[in-house]
Amino acid sequence: MMHENNTPSVRQIHHHAYACWDSEETRHFYEDVLGMPLVATIVHKDPLRADGSMYCHTFFEVADGSVLAFFEHTSLFHPKNFAARSGFHGKVALQVQGNGALRQLKCKLDAAGVRNVLTDQETCLSLRCNDPNGLVLELRAGTFSFLGYDATARTVAQAELQQWLYHRQNWWRGRRSQIGHPSVS
Repeated sequence: MMHENNTPSVRQIHHHAYACWDSEETRHFYEDVLGMPLVATIVHKDPLRADGSMYCHTFFEVADGSVLAFFEHTSLFHPKNFAARSGFHGKVALQVQGNGALRQLKCKLDAAGVRNVLTDQETCLSLRCNDPNGLVLELRAGTFSFLGYDATARTVAQAELQQWLYHRQNWWRGRRSQIGHPSVS
C-alpha cells in the first residue's frame, strides 16, 4: 500500500508470533537453552470473546533488535489437544507509520470487505485481519523497540509469566467440570 507521496505505509516487520501450548516450556527453550532473553510478557483479555479468556504473549530478543513472540490462549484449545499446524497458530505483525496510517488501512480493508478488528492494546493500536491465504496479519502503529525495551518490563517479565501460568492452571481446573476435559497439571 502506498501513501499519496508514494512511500510504503508498512515500515518493517514488528515481530513474528506463533502459538504455544505452554509458555513456561517455551520460555525455558528460548531463554535457557538458546540464550534469547525474555524481554516482555504481556497478558490481556481476548477482545473477541466474552467468556473471560485471555492471551499471554512472551517476547524473546534476537541480537539484531527484532523479537520472536509466542502466544498462549486459555480457551481456544485445551493444551492436550494442541495441534501446532492449525491455521490459528501463526501471525505476522507489521509496523506502520503511526495511528493515522493504521486508520487509513482500516478504511481500505473495510471498503474492500475484509473483516478486521482494531484494538487499543495500551502500548499501541493494533489492526488484525487475514490475508487471502488465511495468514493472520497484525498491523501495529507506534514505535515499539524490544532491544531498548523498558528495563522495568524486562525485570517483571518473569513474574508476569508466573502469574499467567497460575491463571492458566486455574482456568482449566475451573472449566474441567463445565466442558468435561481432564485437569491440566
